[in-house]
Order: sequence, then C-alpha cells, then structure tokens
Amino acid sequence: MRWTIGRKVTAGFLSVVLLLVMVSGLSLYFLNKVDSSFSEVMNRRAVILLNAKNIQVNATQLNNSLRDYLLTHNAASLQRVEDTSKTLSELVSISMELADTQETKVYLSQIEQLNKQFQKSKSLIVSVGNEQALAFATTSLFPISRDMQTIAEQISERQQKLMTQATQENAAMVNSVEITVWVISGIAVILAIGIGYVVSRLISRPVVRLKSSVETIASGDLTADDLSVTNKDEIGELVHSFTVMKNNLRGLIQQVRISAEQVAASAEELTASAEQTSKATEQIASTVQEVASGSEQQAVSVGQSAQIVQEMAQGIQQIAANAQQVSASSIQAAQVAEEGNRAIQTAGEQMGSIHDKVNDLAAVIKELGERSAEIGQIVQVISDIASQTNLLALNAAIEAARAGEHGRGFAVVADEVRKLAEQSAASANQIHDVISLIHGQMEKAVTSMDQVKDEVNEGMDVVTQAGTSFAHIQRSVNDVAVQIQEVSASAQQMSASVEEIVRSITLIREVANETAAGTQNVSAAAEEQLASMEEISSSALALAKMSEDLQQHISRFRV
Repeated sequence: MRWTIGRKVTAGFLSVVLLLVMVSGLSLYFLNKVDSSFSEVMNRRAVILLNAKNIQVNATQLNNSLRDYLLTHNAASLQRVEDTSKTLSELVSISMELADTQETKVYLSQIEQLNKQFQKSKSLIVSVGNEQALAFATTSLFPISRDMQTIAEQISERQQKLMTQATQENAAMVNSVEITVWVISGIAVILAIGIGYVVSRLISRPVVRLKSSVETIASGDLTADDLSVTNKDEIGELVHSFTVMKNNLRGLIQQVRISAEQVAASAEELTASAEQTSKATEQIASTVQEVASGSEQQAVSVGQSAQIVQEMAQGIQQIAANAQQVSASSIQAAQVAEEGNRAIQTAGEQMGSIHDKVNDLAAVIKELGERSAEIGQIVQVISDIASQTNLLALNAAIEAARAGEHGRGFAVVADEVRKLAEQSAASANQIHDVISLIHGQMEKAVTSMDQVKDEVNEGMDVVTQAGTSFAHIQRSVNDVAVQIQEVSASAQQMSASVEEIVRSITLIREVANETAAGTQNVSAAAEEQLASMEEISSSALALAKMSEDLQQHISRFRV
C-alpha cells in the first residue's frame, strides 16, 4: 500500500486516538469496578449488618414488652409484642433477600423459627395465670429472645468481617488501579510524542531539503547533486519531478551556451570575411579605373572575388543554420521553463493540501483535549458524591452516638462508610491528576502540530519564490528566442545579398572577357558590391552583439 501524506497524518492521529481511548476505557473500567465493590458493601453488607443490629434491639424489646405485660397486664404492651414480632419477621425477610452466603441464610432461618416459637409460646401466657405465666416466660420465652440476640450478634460479626475484607480488597484494588493507570498513561504519552515526532520528521525533512535545492537553483547554480529521498508519497514524487526538471534545464542551458559560442564564432568569421571582401572590392574598383586594357587580370581578380564570396556564402549559410538551431533550442527552453512553472504550481497546491490536513489534525487533537476535560468533570462529580457520602456517614455516626449502646452497630457502619467514601474520593483525585497530565500532553501535541504548520507555510513560501524564479527564467528564454529569430532573419538576408553578389561577380567576369569597354559598368558593380559588403559587415557586428547578450544571459547559470 502506498503511504501518502494524508495516510501518514491519519495513521498518526488514529494512533493517538487509540491510545487515548485505551487510557479512558481502562480508567472507566476501574472506576466501575471500585464503584461496584463500594455498592456491594453499601447495598448488601451494611444493610444486613444494620438489620442484625435492629433484630438485637427488637429481640430485647420483645422481652421488655412481655415483661411489662406480665407485670401490668397492659394491652398496649401485648400489642407492642405483636408489632415487634412482625418487625422481626420483616427484617429477617429483607436480610434473607440480600444474603449471599449459606451461613447467613441459616442464621436468619434460625431467627425466623425462634420468632415463630416465641409467638406460639406467647399465646399460652395469655391463657394461664400470673404465676404460671411468669415462670413459663422465664424458662421458655426469655431464653428464645436471648437466642435470637445471640444469633443476630453472630450475623453482625460475620457481616463486619466481610465489610473489613471488602475494605481491604478495595484498598488493594485502588493501589492496583493507580499503578496501572500511571504506567499505561506514561506509555501512551511516550508513544503519542514518538508518533508525532516521526510523522513531522517524515513530512518536514524532505521539504526542508527541497527548499534548499530550490533556493540554490533560484540563485542560478545548477551544479548541485540530485536529491535522494526514500519517501513514496507526494513529496517523493515532487522531489523526483524537481530533479528531472533541474536536469532538463541544465542540459538546455548547456546546449544554448554551446550554440551561443558557435554563433559568436560564426559572427567573427563573417566579420573577417566581410572585411576581406570589402578590401578586394576596393582593389577591383581601383584596378578597373586605372587599367582598362587589363581585362584578363581583372577576370582573374573577379574569379578570386567569386571564390571568396562563395566561402562567405557558406559561412553565412552555417550562421543561418546555427541560428535556426539556437532558435529551436530557445523554444525548447521556454517549454521546459513552462513545465517547471507548472510543476512548482502543482507543488504549491500539494503544500496547501498538507497545510489543510495539518490544521484538521490540530483541531481534532484540541477536541480530544476537551473530551479529557469532560472526563475530569465526571471525576469531580464522583469526588463530590464521595464527599456527600462522607458527610452522611458523619451524621449517622452522630445519631448512633446519641442512641448509646443500641447505636454502636450504626456507628461501626457509619465509620466503614466514611472510610470507603474517603478512599473513593482519593481514587477520584488520583484519576483527575492522570487526566490533567493527559490534557497537558494534548496541549503539547497541539503546539507540535502548530510548528509543523509553520514549516509547511515556510515550504509554501519557498515554492512560491521558485515559481517566480522560473517565471523570470521563462521570460529570459523568450527574450533570447526573439533575439535568435532576429539573428536568423539577418543571416537569411545576408545569404540573399551574397547570392546577389555572386551573380554580380559572374556578370562582371563575363563582361570583362567580352569587352574592356564595359569597365565603367564593372566599376559601378564593384561600388554596389562594396555597399553590400558594408551592409554585411554591419549585420555581422549586430550578430556578434546578439551573441554577447546571449552569453551574458546564459552566464547567470552554473552547469
């Protein structure tokens, strides 16, 4: 699979999200586990313990109410016995539903049986006399009530033991949760920082190297080594295209430089030939004016002039061919510069796409930081609930202290509840610290992404500068192409003039062979030839000047 920039950024983002989800999931799991254990103690153990204490109180109340009835025969006392017995049955029923051990259920069943036995024996008291009732109560009923108290005390001790065990287990669980969350959070933070660093380096390193190469080419230096990157994404393709463009441009500049040197050499040869031809033409005119009878010598001189003009014509044709070649090369240079400009524009668009993706990633990481803040708020709510539970436990302890001996069991329960509430509050504070650390690391990740965004912006500026440089190169090459076309036109005009000179010299040679009387016409033709050679010399100087300008433009580049 091809790892593009978008896939790299997405993979880094998903890795950070996965780590955050893992930490959050583990935190919620352990919170639920602690809450479940706390609820087990509050909803089951504490209620059974409280009911056992109430059973003890009601068993004592049975004896007191029955004793009061035996002494006073008060119907209200007998009704209190009935109500207390019903209350005992209800407490046993509620505790039986909450009991999760066979031992507790057996104890509760024994209390229920004793309560029923007490009710049956109580009915006999109503039907017998005072002395028999008191003796029967002393031997049968009061021991039943004391047995119920004893069994209830055993239930209380059992539940107290289970609550102590649950408290110890919760403390161990809290320590384990703390260590686990810290270790996993540390690993997650290290991995998140590592992933962010790797992704930023994969994107920024080749961009910085490309920036340096673009600045080097913008300064006119084409001798730098080709860039070599291992990226298989858009940046790798951009570097490859940039290398191809640089090599093509270097080859084109070398070819244009060679052609310019050839044009300069041809211009020098043309100038020398024009000067030599001008001198020969002046000599011909002087000879025609001095000697009318030397037609043979004049014919020889005209033949020499024809040969020189032929050589000059060949040189001019070579200049025209070279000018056409340079013109074609300049057109190719303009096309390559235009392709380079389009490549730079494409690079700018890709850098803009990278800039947008980095902005999206920074926004998502910021949103993750907000979600961690929401988790911190949830932990704060748990801390508030633990504080309220602690306050309620304190109030229960105060009420139990007011109840005296009968409220001692309530005081024990309230103290255990208070301890559990304090442990829950401490655990919530520890989890809040972990969430705060994660939130701080997320802010660092946002800062890192801002740095990456600044580097991408810098890369975009460099690409824009390179585009401007290529535009200047394109205009310079176009100017060179126009000048070369003018040189080609001048060379063609010179070629036509030389052909005309050749025809004139041929005509002069024929006239010289036929008659010496045509010396005046030959002299006029020589003057015309001299004027043409002056024009050729002027064109050769212009061609030399154009060659110098072309070499000056090319000298900006080092190949």
